[in-house]
Amino acid sequence: MSLQPIRASADLSRLVNEGFDLSIVAGYLVVSNVPFVDPDRTIRRGMLACVLDLAGDRTVPPRNHVAFFIGGTPCDAMGTQLGMLHHGLRRLLGGDLVADHLLSSRPSTREYEDYYAKVTTYVAEIEGHARTLDPSIGARRGMGAAAASFSPFRYVDTASSRAGIGAFTDKLMRHSIGIVGLGGGGSYILDLVAKTPVSRIHLWDPDVFEQHSAFRAPGAPSVDDLAGRPAKVDHLSRIYSNMHRGIVPHRARLGPSNLHALGRVDFAFIAVDSPESRRPIVEFLERAGKPFIDIGMGLHLSDMGIVGTVRVTTSFSEMREHVHTRGRIPMTGRGGDDPYSTNVQVADLNCLNAALAVIRWKRHLGFYADLGQEHWSAYSVDGNAIFNDERCPEMPT
Repeated sequence: MSLQPIRASADLSRLVNEGFDLSIVAGYLVVSNVPFVDPDRTIRRGMLACVLDLAGDRTVPPRNHVAFFIGGTPCDAMGTQLGMLHHGLRRLLGGDLVADHLLSSRPSTREYEDYYAKVTTYVAEIEGHARTLDPSIGARRGMGAAAASFSPFRYVDTASSRAGIGAFTDKLMRHSIGIVGLGGGGSYILDLVAKTPVSRIHLWDPDVFEQHSAFRAPGAPSVDDLAGRPAKVDHLSRIYSNMHRGIVPHRARLGPSNLHALGRVDFAFIAVDSPESRRPIVEFLERAGKPFIDIGMGLHLSDMGIVGTVRVTTSFSEMREHVHTRGRIPMTGRGGDDPYSTNVQVADLNCLNAALAVIRWKRHLGFYADLGQEHWSAYSVDGNAIFNDERCPEMPT
C-alpha cells in the first residue's frame, strides 16, 4: 500500500520524524515496538492500533478516543493491569492483526485533535510504567520508520476497519475474479467486487457503452461520455480503476478461440443475455474445475405491471449436476437476434441480481455465514419472495 497518507498528513509525518515505527494495515494506524510491563513485571513490546480516519490521502481528526493493544496485557510497574483496559476482548482486526485488549483513554477535550495527540498520549501512558523499571527504553527510535504493505486499493479501506470486519474482508484477498458480460447485471457486479480486496478483476465484453446502457448500470455518465461511444470494458475500467488497481479489461466475446483466458481466474461471474453464449463458457469452467455463478432475469409485461424473476445459479466442484439435470442455467434458445422478443431490463433489478450473486460468492469464501448453501435461488418480483433450492447432498434437509 502507498505510504502517501503518512507523507501527506502532518500528524503522521511528525510521528515518523520523532522515531515512531508506523504502518498502515487493514485500515488501522499501527504503532509497533511499544514497550509495556506484563503481569509478571517483565518488559515486553507490543503494538498499538487505531482506526484510521482519512479524507483521500490525508488524515482527519480521529472519530473516537479508543484504541487496540496487540501483544499482551499492559500493566503498571507492579504488574497490575492498567485501568484503561477493557477486559476479555480478543478481536481479529484484519491483516493478521489480533487485538488482545480494547483501550480507552479519553482526552481532557471532547476528542483527540489529531493522531499525533492520540498516539503520543497512549504510548506515554503504556510505556511510562516500563520506563519506571528501565528508564533507557521507549517506543521512539533514532529515526522513524514507516512500513508499507500491498493493497489492491488506491486509497486506504477505512470502511472495514471502521466496522471492525477486517478479518472477514481478508478472506477475499488474493483472489482473481472474472466477470463475463458488462450489461446491467455485470456492471453492478463490478461495482460491488471493486470494493473488495481481490487482486484482479478481469472484464470481458465486446460491446459499446450506449445510451440505453446508462439507464441499467451504476453511475451517471455525461453526454460527452455517451457521444464518444466507448467500449463497455474501457468505460467501466476507467471509472473503477480510480479505486481498484487490479481492473483488467478485455474487449472480446469469449468463445472457443479464447476461452482459455478464463483459466487465469479463481472465480467467474457469468452475466450474458444469450443462452447460446453461456454454453461454451459454462462447459469450459466445469472442465477447468472453476467455481462460478451465473445470473439472469426473466421479466414480462402484464396489465398489472412488470412481473417475473431474478435468478442466481451457483456451480461449485461439489455441486454441478443441477445445472444440467434441472436446467438451472438456460443454454438453449433462438439463434441470433429475435426482433419479436423483449428484453426487459430495470436498473433496480439488475442491481439486486448482482447483489444476490456477490453475497453468494462472499458466503462461499466465508465473509458471510453460509447456513443454507443453496446453489440456485430466484427472487419473485410480484410476490417479493426468494426461493432457494439445490443444496449440497450432505446438507441436512
